[in-house]
Amino acid sequence: MSATAWKQAVLVPQADSMGAIAVVRSLGQHGYQVHAASVKADALGCVSSFATEGHQCPAYDSADYLPWLRGIIRTYQIAAIIPSEGFLLAIKHHFAEFAPLMPIPQDEQLVYGCLSKVYVFDLFMKSADERLKQHISQTAIITDAAELDALDTSNWTAPFFVKGDGFYSKQGDAALVAKARDWDAARQKVVAALADFDKVLLQDCSHGVKATVNLLMQDGHILAESMAVASHENPHTGGLTALRQSWWHQPMYDDAVLRLHALGWNGPAMVEYKWDAATQTFDFIELNSRYWAALNLDILAGLHFPAIHLDYFFNKTKPSQAVRLTRIIRARHALPADFGYMLSKVRDPDVATPAKLKSLLGFFLYFLHPGVYSDLNYPGDRKLAWLNTKAFMMELIRSCVNKLS
Repeated sequence: MSATAWKQAVLVPQADSMGAIAVVRSLGQHGYQVHAASVKADALGCVSSFATEGHQCPAYDSADYLPWLRGIIRTYQIAAIIPSEGFLLAIKHHFAEFAPLMPIPQDEQLVYGCLSKVYVFDLFMKSADERLKQHISQTAIITDAAELDALDTSNWTAPFFVKGDGFYSKQGDAALVAKARDWDAARQKVVAALADFDKVLLQDCSHGVKATVNLLMQDGHILAESMAVASHENPHTGGLTALRQSWWHQPMYDDAVLRLHALGWNGPAMVEYKWDAATQTFDFIELNSRYWAALNLDILAGLHFPAIHLDYFFNKTKPSQAVRLTRIIRARHALPADFGYMLSKVRDPDVATPAKLKSLLGFFLYFLHPGVYSDLNYPGDRKLAWLNTKAFMMELIRSCVNKLS
């Protein structure tokens, strides 16, 4: 592509994350000048073949970060920024200055509220729309310890989770996720949390595997959409998705769209659920109002959320109807995510020996499986997979040496 054919310059912060790597690839492949940035010198997104230039930036909490950011915008004529959560927290007190460059709502309270689990659940629990109170685990928003006495937990399922975040933090951007095995422990954790947060989220346990509805909304229109369900999570009891597959479940999709409309969100969003295949039920878990870690699955399938996003942001160009991922595709983040899944099963005393051996063998066989794509082994950018493997092996060797010494 000639220099005159390039589109606008775009800054992609936190280019060490899997989601940002997919954003860099999607935008670079579609002709945007991508400036990938990370505090890490070896960030994969910064050395992607689809990055116009990579930048090592100061730490977000450094006094040098904002001057660096302003300099990058001025020097490279940055026309858009695809924000990560860390970036948004770094510019929190200067949101109005950078908001025009970000293709997300210009409403500061909404943007930071959507980063808060407590804010999101509080809005749903207080809504007059009863549908927003369905498909969630047992939930309570606590502002005073006395409210615990009036709470009927007879139908709640242990373990319990106590959550707090920066939106309601009494000081700074502190966050909390604490697990309690029984009600007495949960009560103690809530009381302790109220010392640091004005509002605390208390929930019981939802069963199932992680499933997501991924949406791109702008001006109330859905521009692109996909869904995925996890096959492997790290650890195996629930966590980071390591192996996932595209799928479709209409009731879950409808629930996600309802929630985003209720919030008034515009921009990318991954609406996360727990899906119980045995009972065919699902619970809303959280909203990730940014590009998601599993975005490589979508672009491997040819659905380029970021490119569609910026084409609309700059030119109001949008498809006649939402572009939906209908192709069945499986993608895997082998190292370290799927390795962690395998290791968690091997180490779990409750997992039977045959299941451990199956998981161990499967970890290696998946590298040869023609129907499973690699998140990092992307056409035209395959070097990232090798760099990631090299870094993982070096860290593994270093860890083993340290244990033996």
